[in-house]
Amino acid sequence: MKSILYFTDVLSFSDDLIDYLIQYCVDRGKKDFRYIEKVAISWATAGITTPKQAQKTAAKYDQNVYTIMNGLGKSGSPTSKEMEYISRWTKEYGFPTDVILEACGRTVLATDKQRFAYAEKILSNWHEQKVHHKSDIEKMDDLHRQQRKPASAAPTKSTNRFNQFAQNTYDFTLLEEELLSN
Repeated sequence: MKSILYFTDVLSFSDDLIDYLIQYCVDRGKKDFRYIEKVAISWATAGITTPKQAQKTAAKYDQNVYTIMNGLGKSGSPTSKEMEYISRWTKEYGFPTDVILEACGRTVLATDKQRFAYAEKILSNWHEQKVHHKSDIEKMDDLHRQQRKPASAAPTKSTNRFNQFAQNTYDFTLLEEELLSN
């Protein structure tokens, strides 16, 4: 009771914010009032006065956010632009963390700069292609490899200056038979 009175009297939290605070902590498995008080103090220090502001701040501390940041080789809290990307990937596109981490791994291998933009390109393409699981990615990769293989058509004419003379078209089997018959 003392803690709740502290939230209302000292921190000036509304009933809705206190309710959200307790739900937020319990959802994360933290039922200790000392922990809840520390979160409340940090929110008050940050100037949070509504549940919506608290929800926005809490999203930055979501474990999936840090997993994705680590997947891109970044540590620390995400910037607002980075949170915008992560939110799009998880909420709008609806990708599970393992699919996002696959894109992050490919991003890190392919580029050292513009990692979020590169990962965005991968994930928006997967979103358009209706990818929902890692197995869908494997199917797309196989299809992409098949499309990239050159068709075994007639050989192309070389523009190399050393090959600009008429090529012989000998049938070596016939020549061998002729030589052996003589």
